[in-house]
Amino acid sequence: MKYNRILALALALCLALSLVLTGCSGTKSDSSASVQSVAMLMGVEISGVNQYSGITEAQATVKVRKDANKKVAECFVEVGDEVHKGDKLFSYDTDALELTVTSAELEVEQLKNTITNYETQIKALEKEKKKASSSEQLNYTLQIQEAELNKSETEYNLKKKEAELEQLKDSAGETEVYAEVDGIVKSIQSDDSSGSDDAYITIMETGTYRIKGTASEESIRSLYSGMEMTAYSRVDSSAAWHGTVDTINTGSAEEENNNNNYYDGDSGQSSSKYSFYVALDDSEGLLIGQHVYLKPGAPAEDDSIRLPSGYLMMDGDKATVWAADSKDKLELRTVTLGEHDEENDEYIIADGLTLEDYIAYPEEDLKAGMPVIRYDEDSFGGDEESYGGDEELYDGEVAFEGGAYPAEDGGEFDITEGGDFPAEEGGVPEGVED
Repeated sequence: MKYNRILALALALCLALSLVLTGCSGTKSDSSASVQSVAMLMGVEISGVNQYSGITEAQATVKVRKDANKKVAECFVEVGDEVHKGDKLFSYDTDALELTVTSAELEVEQLKNTITNYETQIKALEKEKKKASSSEQLNYTLQIQEAELNKSETEYNLKKKEAELEQLKDSAGETEVYAEVDGIVKSIQSDDSSGSDDAYITIMETGTYRIKGTASEESIRSLYSGMEMTAYSRVDSSAAWHGTVDTINTGSAEEENNNNNYYDGDSGQSSSKYSFYVALDDSEGLLIGQHVYLKPGAPAEDDSIRLPSGYLMMDGDKATVWAADSKDKLELRTVTLGEHDEENDEYIIADGLTLEDYIAYPEEDLKAGMPVIRYDEDSFGGDEESYGGDEELYDGEVAFEGGAYPAEDGGEFDITEGGDFPAEEGGVPEGVED
Protein backbone atom coordinates (compact mmCIF):
# COMPACT_ATOMS: atom_id res chain seq x y z
CA MET A 1 0.00 0.00 0.00
CA LYS A 2 2.76 2.47 0.98
CA TYR A 3 4.63 1.61 -2.21
CA ASN A 4 1.57 2.23 -4.37
CA ARG A 5 0.85 5.53 -2.61
CA ILE A 6 4.27 6.87 -3.61
CA LEU A 7 3.36 6.14 -7.22
CA ALA A 8 -0.03 7.75 -6.68
CA LEU A 9 1.54 10.92 -5.34
CA ALA A 10 3.92 10.95 -8.29
CA LEU A 11 0.98 10.72 -10.67
CA ALA A 12 -0.91 13.42 -8.79
CA LEU A 13 2.08 15.76 -8.79
CA CYS A 14 2.65 15.05 -12.47
CA LEU A 15 -0.94 16.13 -13.10
CA ALA A 16 -0.46 19.27 -11.03
CA LEU A 17 2.80 20.03 -12.86
CA SER A 18 1.19 19.59 -16.26
CA LEU A 19 -1.62 21.93 -15.26
CA VAL A 20 0.82 24.56 -14.06
CA LEU A 21 2.82 24.32 -17.28
CA THR A 22 -0.35 24.88 -19.30
CA GLY A 23 -1.14 27.88 -17.13
CA CYS A 24 -4.40 26.51 -15.76
CA SER A 25 -3.54 25.75 -12.11
CA GLY A 26 -6.24 23.18 -11.55
CA THR A 27 -8.75 24.73 -13.94
CA LYS A 28 -8.96 25.03 -17.70
CA SER A 29 -9.63 27.97 -19.93
CA ASP A 30 -13.19 26.77 -20.47
CA SER A 31 -13.83 27.09 -16.70
CA SER A 32 -13.67 23.37 -16.00
CA ALA A 33 -12.05 21.93 -12.88
CA SER A 34 -9.57 19.05 -12.85
CA VAL A 35 -10.41 16.42 -10.23
CA GLN A 36 -8.27 13.48 -9.19
CA SER A 37 -9.29 9.99 -8.14
CA VAL A 38 -9.24 9.45 -4.37
CA ALA A 39 -8.27 5.85 -5.11
CA MET A 40 -5.26 7.09 -7.09
CA LEU A 41 -4.23 9.42 -4.24
CA MET A 42 -4.51 6.48 -1.87
CA GLY A 43 -2.42 4.28 -4.15
CA VAL A 44 -5.23 1.76 -4.53
CA GLU A 45 -5.18 0.00 -7.89
CA ILE A 46 -8.78 0.27 -9.04
CA SER A 47 -8.39 0.06 -12.80
CA GLY A 48 -6.59 -3.29 -12.77
CA VAL A 49 -9.15 -5.11 -10.60
CA ASN A 50 -12.70 -6.03 -11.54
CA GLN A 51 -15.31 -4.62 -9.19
CA TYR A 52 -18.98 -5.42 -9.28
CA SER A 53 -22.19 -3.86 -8.10
CA GLY A 54 -24.20 -5.86 -5.57
CA ILE A 55 -27.32 -5.80 -3.46
CA THR A 56 -28.09 -7.51 -0.16
CA GLU A 57 -30.84 -10.11 -0.15
CA ALA A 58 -32.03 -12.88 2.11
CA GLN A 59 -29.92 -15.99 2.34
CA ALA A 60 -32.98 -18.18 1.84
CA THR A 61 -36.75 -18.18 1.45
CA VAL A 62 -39.05 -20.44 3.45
CA LYS A 63 -42.13 -21.91 1.77
CA VAL A 64 -45.15 -22.58 3.99
CA ARG A 65 -47.46 -25.05 2.28
CA LYS A 66 -51.14 -25.55 3.06
CA ASP A 67 -52.70 -28.94 3.72
CA ALA A 68 -54.58 -29.75 0.52
CA ASN A 69 -57.34 -31.42 2.59
CA LYS A 70 -58.02 -28.31 4.61
CA LYS A 71 -59.58 -24.97 3.90
CA VAL A 72 -58.05 -21.73 5.18
CA ALA A 73 -60.41 -19.86 7.48
CA GLU A 74 -58.29 -16.74 8.07
CA CYS A 75 -54.87 -15.42 7.06
CA PHE A 76 -53.28 -13.15 9.68
CA VAL A 77 -50.45 -11.62 7.58
CA GLU A 78 -50.10 -9.56 4.42
CA VAL A 79 -47.35 -9.26 1.83
CA GLY A 80 -44.57 -7.07 3.22
CA ASP A 81 -45.31 -7.83 6.87
CA GLU A 82 -42.39 -8.58 9.17
CA VAL A 83 -42.90 -11.82 11.09
CA HIS A 84 -40.98 -13.51 13.87
CA LYS A 85 -40.58 -17.18 14.68
CA GLY A 86 -43.75 -18.37 16.41
CA ASP A 87 -46.05 -15.71 14.93
CA LYS A 88 -49.45 -16.97 13.72
CA LEU A 89 -49.69 -17.05 9.92
CA PHE A 90 -53.12 -18.55 9.16
CA SER A 91 -55.78 -20.87 10.55
CA TYR A 92 -57.88 -23.66 9.08
CA ASP A 93 -61.66 -23.90 8.94
CA THR A 94 -62.57 -26.23 11.87
CA ASP A 95 -66.07 -26.89 10.55
CA ALA A 96 -64.63 -28.11 7.27
CA LEU A 97 -62.14 -30.26 9.17
CA GLU A 98 -64.90 -31.96 11.16
CA LEU A 99 -66.83 -32.68 7.97
CA THR A 100 -63.71 -34.16 6.38
CA VAL A 101 -63.13 -36.45 9.37
CA THR A 102 -66.81 -37.53 9.44
CA SER A 103 -66.71 -38.26 5.70
CA ALA A 104 -63.56 -40.37 6.11
CA GLU A 105 -65.16 -42.32 9.01
CA LEU A 106 -68.20 -43.12 6.83
CA GLU A 107 -65.93 -44.38 4.04
CA VAL A 108 -64.14 -46.65 6.51
CA GLU A 109 -67.47 -48.14 7.69
CA GLN A 110 -68.61 -48.69 4.11
CA LEU A 111 -65.40 -50.53 3.25
CA LYS A 112 -65.75 -52.74 6.34
CA ASN A 113 -69.35 -53.59 5.37
CA THR A 114 -68.20 -54.40 1.83
CA ILE A 115 -65.58 -56.80 3.18
CA THR A 116 -68.20 -58.47 5.39
CA ASN A 117 -70.46 -58.92 2.36
CA TYR A 118 -67.62 -60.54 0.39
CA GLU A 119 -66.92 -62.93 3.28
CA THR A 120 -70.60 -63.90 3.44
CA GLN A 121 -70.68 -64.37 -0.33
CA ILE A 122 -67.58 -66.60 -0.28
CA LYS A 123 -69.03 -68.84 2.45
CA ALA A 124 -72.30 -69.23 0.52
CA LEU A 125 -70.46 -70.10 -2.70
CA GLU A 126 -68.29 -72.69 -0.96
CA LYS A 127 -71.42 -74.32 0.58
CA GLU A 128 -73.19 -74.46 -2.78
CA LYS A 129 -70.07 -75.81 -4.46
CA LYS A 130 -70.11 -78.87 -2.22
CA LYS A 131 -73.64 -79.75 -3.43
CA ALA A 132 -73.01 -78.97 -7.10
CA SER A 133 -72.34 -81.52 -9.81
CA SER A 134 -68.88 -82.07 -11.19
CA SER A 135 -69.75 -80.05 -14.33
CA GLU A 136 -70.60 -76.98 -12.17
CA GLN A 137 -67.57 -77.17 -9.90
CA LEU A 138 -65.36 -75.00 -12.16
CA ASN A 139 -67.97 -72.24 -12.32
CA TYR A 140 -68.22 -72.06 -8.51
CA THR A 141 -64.42 -72.05 -8.20
CA LEU A 142 -64.15 -69.04 -10.50
CA GLN A 143 -66.85 -67.12 -8.58
CA ILE A 144 -65.11 -67.81 -5.27
CA GLN A 145 -61.75 -66.64 -6.64
CA GLU A 146 -63.31 -63.39 -7.94
CA ALA A 147 -64.96 -62.71 -4.59
CA GLU A 148 -61.69 -63.34 -2.73
CA LEU A 149 -59.84 -60.95 -5.12
CA ASN A 150 -62.43 -58.22 -4.56
CA LYS A 151 -62.22 -58.78 -0.81
CA SER A 152 -58.39 -58.43 -0.85
CA GLU A 153 -58.62 -55.22 -2.88
CA THR A 154 -61.20 -53.78 -0.48
CA GLU A 155 -59.06 -54.72 2.53
CA TYR A 156 -56.13 -52.82 0.96
CA ASN A 157 -58.33 -49.75 0.40
CA LEU A 158 -59.57 -50.02 3.98
CA LYS A 159 -56.01 -49.89 5.36
CA LYS A 160 -55.27 -46.79 3.26
CA LYS A 161 -58.47 -45.05 4.34
CA GLU A 162 -57.87 -45.92 8.04
CA ALA A 163 -54.35 -44.42 7.84
CA GLU A 164 -55.79 -41.31 6.17
CA LEU A 165 -58.42 -41.06 8.89
CA GLU A 166 -55.76 -41.21 11.61
CA GLN A 167 -53.84 -38.41 9.91
CA LEU A 168 -56.98 -36.32 9.65
CA LYS A 169 -57.74 -36.84 13.32
CA ASP A 170 -54.17 -35.92 14.28
CA SER A 171 -54.20 -32.80 12.15
CA ALA A 172 -57.70 -31.81 13.20
CA GLY A 173 -56.21 -30.40 16.37
CA GLU A 174 -53.65 -28.37 14.39
CA THR A 175 -55.92 -25.55 13.34
CA GLU A 176 -53.26 -22.82 13.25
CA VAL A 177 -49.94 -22.52 11.37
CA TYR A 178 -47.00 -20.52 12.76
CA ALA A 179 -43.86 -18.96 11.28
CA GLU A 180 -40.72 -21.06 11.74
CA VAL A 181 -38.23 -18.23 10.99
CA ASP A 182 -37.87 -14.47 11.27
CA GLY A 183 -38.49 -12.77 7.96
CA ILE A 184 -40.60 -10.72 5.59
CA VAL A 185 -43.74 -12.09 3.91
CA LYS A 186 -42.84 -12.12 0.23
CA SER A 187 -45.99 -13.64 -1.30
CA ILE A 188 -49.39 -15.15 -0.42
CA GLN A 189 -51.32 -17.30 -2.88
CA SER A 190 -55.07 -17.49 -3.14
CA ASP A 191 -56.67 -20.40 -1.33
CA ASP A 192 -57.88 -21.79 -4.65
CA SER A 193 -54.32 -22.36 -5.90
CA SER A 194 -53.06 -23.98 -2.71
CA GLY A 195 -53.62 -27.47 -4.05
CA SER A 196 -50.55 -27.10 -6.31
CA ASP A 197 -46.95 -27.65 -5.32
CA ASP A 198 -46.47 -23.91 -4.81
CA ALA A 199 -46.26 -22.51 -1.32
CA TYR A 200 -49.28 -20.82 0.20
CA ILE A 201 -47.02 -18.27 1.96
CA THR A 202 -43.39 -17.50 1.11
CA ILE A 203 -41.23 -15.85 3.79
CA MET A 204 -37.93 -14.17 2.94
CA GLU A 205 -35.69 -14.99 5.88
CA THR A 206 -33.90 -12.09 7.56
CA GLY A 207 -30.85 -12.01 9.79
CA THR A 208 -28.65 -14.04 7.44
CA TYR A 209 -27.92 -12.32 4.15
CA ARG A 210 -26.06 -12.96 0.96
CA ILE A 211 -24.96 -10.56 -1.78
CA LYS A 212 -26.33 -10.77 -5.30
CA GLY A 213 -23.65 -9.42 -7.63
CA THR A 214 -23.91 -8.38 -11.26
CA ALA A 215 -21.14 -8.98 -13.81
CA SER A 216 -20.75 -8.33 -17.52
CA GLU A 217 -20.40 -11.13 -20.03
CA GLU A 218 -16.66 -10.36 -20.16
CA SER A 219 -15.94 -10.26 -16.42
CA ILE A 220 -18.20 -13.19 -15.41
CA ARG A 221 -15.54 -15.51 -16.85
CA SER A 222 -13.05 -14.44 -14.19
CA LEU A 223 -15.30 -15.67 -11.36
CA TYR A 224 -15.29 -19.18 -9.90
CA SER A 225 -17.00 -20.99 -7.05
CA GLY A 226 -15.15 -20.53 -3.75
CA MET A 227 -13.48 -17.30 -4.89
CA GLU A 228 -12.84 -14.84 -2.05
CA MET A 229 -14.91 -11.66 -2.34
CA THR A 230 -15.30 -8.59 -0.13
CA ALA A 231 -18.40 -6.40 -0.09
CA TYR A 232 -17.88 -2.71 0.68
CA SER A 233 -20.52 -0.19 1.71
CA ARG A 234 -21.16 2.50 -0.87
CA VAL A 235 -21.48 5.19 1.78
CA ASP A 236 -18.81 4.04 4.26
CA SER A 237 -15.66 2.59 2.71
CA SER A 238 -14.50 1.34 6.12
CA ALA A 239 -17.47 -1.07 6.34
CA ALA A 240 -16.62 -4.40 4.69
CA TRP A 241 -17.95 -7.97 4.75
CA HIS A 242 -15.92 -10.99 3.65
CA GLY A 243 -17.37 -14.00 1.85
CA THR A 244 -16.96 -16.43 -1.03
CA VAL A 245 -18.69 -16.90 -4.36
CA ASP A 246 -21.06 -19.87 -4.05
CA THR A 247 -23.29 -19.59 -7.12
CA ILE A 248 -22.69 -18.22 -10.62
CA ASN A 249 -25.73 -17.88 -12.86
CA THR A 250 -24.69 -18.07 -16.50
CA GLY A 251 -27.89 -19.74 -17.66
CA SER A 252 -29.79 -16.51 -18.25
CA ALA A 253 -28.90 -12.89 -18.85
CA GLU A 254 -30.69 -9.59 -18.96
CA GLU A 255 -29.93 -6.41 -20.83
CA GLU A 256 -28.80 -3.49 -18.70
CA ASN A 257 -27.19 -0.16 -19.37
CA ASN A 258 -23.73 -0.26 -17.85
CA ASN A 259 -23.95 3.44 -17.08
CA ASN A 260 -26.03 2.32 -14.11
CA ASN A 261 -23.29 -0.04 -12.99
CA TYR A 262 -20.51 1.91 -11.31
CA TYR A 263 -18.15 -0.86 -10.36
CA ASP A 264 -17.71 -3.43 -13.10
CA GLY A 265 -15.36 -1.27 -15.14
CA ASP A 266 -17.19 -1.78 -18.42
CA SER A 267 -17.40 0.69 -21.24
CA GLY A 268 -20.86 2.08 -20.55
CA GLN A 269 -22.43 0.38 -23.56
CA SER A 270 -25.33 -2.03 -23.30
CA SER A 271 -24.29 -5.67 -22.86
CA SER A 272 -25.55 -8.85 -21.25
CA LYS A 273 -25.44 -9.00 -17.47
CA TYR A 274 -25.15 -12.12 -15.34
CA SER A 275 -25.78 -12.59 -11.63
CA PHE A 276 -23.66 -14.36 -9.04
CA TYR A 277 -24.05 -14.82 -5.29
CA VAL A 278 -21.62 -14.32 -2.42
CA ALA A 279 -22.14 -16.20 0.86
CA LEU A 280 -20.95 -14.03 3.76
CA ASP A 281 -18.99 -15.10 6.82
CA ASP A 282 -20.88 -12.52 8.89
CA SER A 283 -23.69 -10.20 7.77
CA GLU A 284 -23.87 -8.07 10.92
CA GLY A 285 -24.55 -4.44 10.06
CA LEU A 286 -26.04 -5.14 6.63
CA LEU A 287 -29.59 -4.17 5.70
CA ILE A 288 -31.87 -6.02 3.31
CA GLY A 289 -31.76 -4.27 -0.07
CA GLN A 290 -28.54 -2.39 0.76
CA HIS A 291 -26.38 -1.55 -2.28
CA VAL A 292 -22.69 -2.48 -2.05
CA TYR A 293 -19.78 -3.00 -4.38
CA LEU A 294 -17.84 -6.25 -4.56
CA LYS A 295 -14.10 -6.67 -4.97
CA PRO A 296 -12.18 -9.96 -5.27
CA GLY A 297 -9.99 -10.89 -2.30
CA ALA A 298 -10.02 -10.35 1.44
CA PRO A 299 -10.56 -6.93 3.06
CA ALA A 300 -7.51 -4.68 3.17
CA GLU A 301 -5.72 -4.53 6.50
CA ASP A 302 -6.09 -0.75 6.53
CA ASP A 303 -8.79 0.54 4.20
CA SER A 304 -9.18 3.95 5.80
CA ILE A 305 -9.02 6.97 3.52
CA ARG A 306 -6.03 9.20 4.34
CA LEU A 307 -6.03 12.57 2.64
CA PRO A 308 -3.14 15.06 2.50
CA SER A 309 -4.06 18.17 4.47
CA GLY A 310 -3.50 20.32 1.37
CA TYR A 311 -6.76 19.03 -0.11
CA LEU A 312 -8.75 20.14 2.93
CA MET A 313 -10.22 23.58 3.59
CA MET A 314 -10.58 24.18 7.31
CA ASP A 315 -13.00 26.56 8.98
CA GLY A 316 -12.69 25.95 12.69
CA ASP A 317 -13.77 22.35 13.31
CA LYS A 318 -15.45 22.14 9.89
CA ALA A 319 -13.54 20.55 6.98
CA THR A 320 -14.58 20.66 3.32
CA VAL A 321 -13.21 19.48 -0.01
CA TRP A 322 -13.96 20.27 -3.64
CA ALA A 323 -15.49 17.06 -5.03
CA ALA A 324 -17.18 15.93 -8.23
CA ASP A 325 -20.86 15.10 -7.89
CA SER A 326 -22.82 12.43 -9.79
CA LYS A 327 -23.49 14.89 -12.62
CA ASP A 328 -19.80 15.75 -13.13
CA LYS A 329 -20.20 19.12 -11.47
CA LEU A 330 -18.00 20.54 -8.74
CA GLU A 331 -19.46 20.73 -5.24
CA LEU A 332 -18.20 21.85 -1.86
CA ARG A 333 -18.55 18.78 0.33
CA THR A 334 -18.27 18.57 4.10
CA VAL A 335 -16.17 15.67 5.41
CA THR A 336 -15.74 14.23 8.88
CA LEU A 337 -12.13 14.05 10.04
CA GLY A 338 -10.56 11.29 12.06
CA GLU A 339 -7.03 11.16 13.44
CA HIS A 340 -4.29 13.43 12.13
CA ASP A 341 -1.01 11.85 11.04
CA GLU A 342 1.39 14.67 11.86
CA GLU A 343 4.41 12.90 10.38
CA ASN A 344 2.82 12.71 6.91
CA ASP A 345 0.41 15.63 7.47
CA GLU A 346 -2.57 13.46 6.52
CA TYR A 347 -6.07 13.19 7.96
CA ILE A 348 -8.19 10.07 8.14
CA ILE A 349 -11.54 10.81 6.47
CA ALA A 350 -14.14 9.17 8.70
CA ASP A 351 -17.11 10.12 6.51
CA GLY A 352 -17.88 12.06 3.33
CA LEU A 353 -15.52 10.43 0.82
CA THR A 354 -15.10 7.00 -0.75
CA LEU A 355 -12.43 5.54 -3.02
CA GLU A 356 -14.76 6.12 -5.97
CA ASP A 357 -14.86 9.90 -5.44
CA TYR A 358 -12.84 12.53 -7.33
CA ILE A 359 -11.55 15.69 -5.65
CA ALA A 360 -9.78 18.88 -6.75
CA TYR A 361 -6.82 20.62 -5.15
CA PRO A 362 -8.15 23.89 -3.69
CA GLU A 363 -7.69 26.88 -6.00
CA GLU A 364 -9.08 30.37 -5.68
CA ASP A 365 -10.97 30.22 -8.98
CA LEU A 366 -12.89 27.00 -8.16
CA LYS A 367 -16.63 27.46 -7.90
CA ALA A 368 -19.56 25.17 -7.15
CA GLY A 369 -21.30 23.95 -10.31
CA MET A 370 -18.22 24.04 -12.54
CA PRO A 371 -17.91 21.08 -14.95
CA VAL A 372 -15.13 18.68 -14.01
CA ILE A 373 -12.53 16.66 -15.90
CA ARG A 374 -11.67 13.41 -14.13
CA TYR A 375 -8.09 12.14 -13.86
CA ASP A 376 -6.96 8.74 -12.62
CA GLU A 377 -4.37 6.09 -13.51
CA ASP A 378 -5.92 5.56 -16.94
CA SER A 379 -5.42 9.23 -17.74
CA PHE A 380 -1.66 8.67 -17.63
CA GLY A 381 -1.53 5.59 -19.79
CA GLY A 382 -2.88 3.81 -16.79
CA ASP A 383 -2.59 0.09 -16.40
CA GLU A 384 0.11 -1.79 -14.59
CA GLU A 385 1.90 -2.87 -17.76
CA SER A 386 2.46 0.72 -18.90
CA TYR A 387 4.81 1.39 -16.00
CA GLY A 388 6.28 -2.08 -15.72
CA GLY A 389 4.51 -3.18 -12.54
CA ASP A 390 5.53 -2.61 -8.95
CA GLU A 391 8.77 -4.54 -9.19
CA GLU A 392 10.11 -2.30 -11.98
CA LEU A 393 8.57 0.95 -10.79
CA TYR A 394 11.86 2.78 -10.23
CA ASP A 395 14.13 0.49 -12.21
CA GLY A 396 14.44 2.28 -15.51
CA GLU A 397 11.56 4.67 -16.05
CA VAL A 398 7.96 5.36 -15.18
CA ALA A 399 5.82 5.93 -18.25
CA PHE A 400 3.36 8.82 -18.31
CA GLU A 401 1.22 10.12 -21.11
CA GLY A 402 3.48 12.42 -23.12
CA GLY A 403 6.79 11.32 -21.64
CA ALA A 404 8.72 9.47 -18.93
CA TYR A 405 10.73 10.35 -15.87
CA PRO A 406 14.07 8.46 -15.72
CA ALA A 407 15.28 6.86 -12.53
CA GLU A 408 18.96 6.25 -13.01
CA ASP A 409 20.86 3.67 -11.01
CA GLY A 410 22.19 5.37 -7.94
CA GLY A 411 20.40 8.57 -8.92
CA GLU A 412 17.42 10.40 -7.53
CA PHE A 413 13.72 10.34 -8.28
CA ASP A 414 12.10 13.64 -7.29
CA ILE A 415 8.42 13.07 -6.44
CA THR A 416 7.79 15.70 -3.78
CA GLU A 417 8.19 19.42 -3.81
CA GLY A 418 11.31 20.27 -1.85
CA GLY A 419 12.44 16.70 -1.26
CA ASP A 420 14.18 13.84 -3.08
CA PHE A 421 14.01 10.11 -2.59
CA PRO A 422 17.40 8.46 -3.26
CA ALA A 423 17.00 5.49 -5.55
CA GLU A 424 19.41 2.72 -4.70
CA GLU A 425 20.73 0.42 -7.39
CA GLY A 426 18.00 -2.09 -8.06
CA GLY A 427 15.31 0.49 -8.40
CA VAL A 428 13.46 0.91 -5.06
CA PRO A 429 13.90 4.16 -3.10
CA GLU A 430 15.41 3.97 0.36
CA GLY A 431 12.94 3.52 3.18
CA VAL A 432 10.16 2.30 0.89
CA GLU A 433 8.84 -1.12 1.72
CA ASP A 434 8.40 -3.42 -1.22
